[in-house]
Amino acid sequence: MRLREDEMKTLETYRFSSEAADVSSSMLLARLLNDDGQLAKYVAHVRAEMGAANDAVAVSMLVKRLSFLAPMALYAMSVWNKRLVLDPERIWLDTDGEGEMWMPRFRLAPPEAEMCGIERSGWREQAVRDVFAGLFAPLIVRLRRLTRVSPLILWENVSIYVYWVYERWLEDESLAPVADRLRDDFYFLVYDANGSITSD
Repeated sequence: MRLREDEMKTLETYRFSSEAADVSSSMLLARLLNDDGQLAKYVAHVRAEMGAANDAVAVSMLVKRLSFLAPMALYAMSVWNKRLVLDPERIWLDTDGEGEMWMPRFRLAPPEAEMCGIERSGWREQAVRDVFAGLFAPLIVRLRRLTRVSPLILWENVSIYVYWVYERWLEDESLAPVADRLRDDFYFLVYDANGSITSD
């Protein structure tokens, strides 16, 4: 089902975009996951835009900014009980800003999600795998080959943000009706998921 307008507006907090951008400033995520040459060019672009000292620093900055994808999907899962359709062939990175302000927005084309079925534990595991095994794991593998930067550092860039947003959501009184689900999902991510969510 297509995301509602109010849902898309909420996800803008996590760099979601529903508006088409100038093609010259857009990159299909699948191209970065499947084409080492294109990934190298994109890292060089990020390095130049942000004034990074080297490719390793540029890669760390890139992953920190792409990590917004994780809370965007996890918010939909924990708050709305919806799993975003995160096919890399449907995710566009639209960039704006320059220097340290360089940030991608994430445009899902089309912006769709699937409601949770009767059995939530298996559904939740798949939703989490869609994010980490489906998007971040293959990207981090390729970035390590490109720059030799430690994958542990790149995963930490993602996990720190995930931990922070769950703590923030649990303190948000407007989310009190789903607080139990938020706590349960956070516990799953920290204690139960382990490495199984980072590989197919």
